[in-house]
Amino acid sequence: MGMGVRGMGLRRETVTWGVIGVISGLGMAMAAQLLIAPDVGPPPMFPFQDKVFHVVMFGCLTGPGVLVLPRRYLWFWLAHMVALGGGIEIVQARGGEGRSGDVLDFIADCVGIAAALGVGRWLRTRFELVAGAER
Repeated sequence: MGMGVRGMGLRRETVTWGVIGVISGLGMAMAAQLLIAPDVGPPPMFPFQDKVFHVVMFGCLTGPGVLVLPRRYLWFWLAHMVALGGGIEIVQARGGEGRSGDVLDFIADCVGIAAALGVGRWLRTRFELVAGAER
């Protein structure tokens, strides 16, 4: 009764990319809610919660580009994400609704971008090695 991935006709790579896509989409949803909504709500559950969220969000936003874009576009994508992180903080500093810009948030964004670069390059290399061995 329990059909595995092979029983359903799905390749391991297909399932892996699907899982990565879901994680990325959830990270984007989290980013949309946290970066746009007014800064109100319950107190943080743990120290530096906001910074951890920034790392996770920007990792999820950056990762898919690192994984799927051709290598020649990698620096464009990284510059784009760094500009997005900085731009968001500038907009928050200029806006109202209880938001304020924070250099530490921008640094956390950059940590998430760097983590996505490292993990994404590692994953991509593994996928390329497996694909090369299957040929």
